[in-house]
Amino acid sequence: MPFFIFALLSLLLSCSRESAEPLLTPESHLGSKEYNGGIFPVWINLKEPVRSAGQINWKNGNSKIAYRTQKLDTSALKNNPLDTLILADTAFIYWDAPPPPFVKIDSILTSEKNDSIKSWRTDTTYYYRDTLFAIIDGFQSESITIEVKNILPKITSLSVGGLAQPGDSLLVIAAHPGDKLEIKLSLEKQFNPLKFHPIVELPAKLLGSPNSGSLKLRTENDSLFVWEWSVPNEVIADSSLTLKIRDSGGYGERIYKVYLVVYTEFGSMWVASERELVKYSPAGAEVARISEGFGQISDLAVNSKTGKLFVTDQSTNKLSIYDTYGKLLYKSDDLFKNPTGIAIDVESNYAWVADAIDPLAKVFEGRLSRFVLIGDSLKPTEDAEYKMSGPIKGLSADQFKRDFLWFAIPESDTVGFFRNIAVETEPKIMDFKWNRPSMVFYDGNNGVAWIADSSRVVGIDSSGIVKAEIKGFGFVSSVSAAAGLLWVSDILGGKVYRFKGPFIGSQTDLKLTIMDGTPFDFIAPAFVSAFGGDGGAWVVDREAGSAIRLDSKKEERIASGTGLKLPYLGKVLQVVE
Repeated sequence: MPFFIFALLSLLLSCSRESAEPLLTPESHLGSKEYNGGIFPVWINLKEPVRSAGQINWKNGNSKIAYRTQKLDTSALKNNPLDTLILADTAFIYWDAPPPPFVKIDSILTSEKNDSIKSWRTDTTYYYRDTLFAIIDGFQSESITIEVKNILPKITSLSVGGLAQPGDSLLVIAAHPGDKLEIKLSLEKQFNPLKFHPIVELPAKLLGSPNSGSLKLRTENDSLFVWEWSVPNEVIADSSLTLKIRDSGGYGERIYKVYLVVYTEFGSMWVASERELVKYSPAGAEVARISEGFGQISDLAVNSKTGKLFVTDQSTNKLSIYDTYGKLLYKSDDLFKNPTGIAIDVESNYAWVADAIDPLAKVFEGRLSRFVLIGDSLKPTEDAEYKMSGPIKGLSADQFKRDFLWFAIPESDTVGFFRNIAVETEPKIMDFKWNRPSMVFYDGNNGVAWIADSSRVVGIDSSGIVKAEIKGFGFVSSVSAAAGLLWVSDILGGKVYRFKGPFIGSQTDLKLTIMDGTPFDFIAPAFVSAFGGDGGAWVVDREAGSAIRLDSKKEERIASGTGLKLPYLGKVLQVVE
């Protein structure tokens, strides 16, 4: 008897959910089973409601689910808001790529002379179909087959002024006011070009204010669009814009977020992080990013007349030159070995580069060479190559006097300069007790060279007179000056200090400490770079992965750039537009 009751109960339970019939049937809101682009909704009505959307699992083939919505039992909500039941589920799907094709081959009779002489033509038709169904608590629904007729193309590349812009869902379009640039947009190959073609809509704000800019379409086909852009004569920083790609059938669109930045060059900042370079506008907007297989960027320099960027890479033995937008103009092949520093003498049109004679030698012998800037390349000058013991670092050139370059050699505790090399063929070494000087910043406005010397900063002129000495830092990672202000980054102390001049070598100037400066808190400030417009400065914080612009008078951060990985170098562009 117990066995009979158990068997009867098992039979009754097995019949209670009608497992022989499908629990639900998927349908399309569109009343069609053809996908022509955009978002395609497919829904199911449940024969038996469920309590959680997690109990419903869509098997959607090659399509992707953008999002899902559920229809709830409103009567249950009235009785108990916590006791909800799901009556239907809608999956909004789309295709980025077609499913594998179903190939149909037909043989068609084209001519027939008699029973034995016939001509045939073979037609091959490709069908792109995907099958969808849902599973609820282990029970599978009936399937629905969708015919994929069209897929909106994606952007494969966007370039502004010949420079490719990175990004997929976020695109950056950056330029200077009044420039004329080419915007080139490339799309994927069309899936069904005979029936559909893409329509591209750029943000209207590219035109700026009325009559301040223009946008002319020069080339248009299914995969390439080229515009001529006259940049508006106004500063713009707008991240709420969109670029749209629609299909001619009106079935859908792709939307890309556009960050439009029209910025002035003066006060913008280049930052070297782990194997890439990033540029920020004066307001902190990212306007360029260069990732070209850098190994170890050792130094940066900027031509303040042209805005061109010079980069030395110590591990790849390269020197590269980029335009103000980040487009590669020049890359050396075999000029340098282990380059450690670079400085640009704008007035003389010279580039000074420090490298090694033989990086593999037991004793490091450094070399300092001068080159003439010709167009976008370098030409060695005669009798302008000097050999010194140890890696040469911290190059700083005077922008107002010809052939005036400061340098530091940490390993030999040396600071010196070259001046008028046609007459003075040997460098002048500063007779001072140094302690691993790592860099020099020469302020040509007052003739003071500022040296980062381990836990202190020393200001000295070309005659060897010390103008100031500031102590009490953990370790001075960099120093910079502009408009009568001195900026010092203390990477161990986690602070950047601002000191106000003039520094004339008084007894007070020679006994300064960090208590005499205005401190700004950071995590690991690796580099500071002042700019001449107002005496403010940009700070590169290595651990925070950011670049911060500081005010010259107030204790304020007035701009910030983020998205960096272990940044450690930076240079402000001093171009006056």
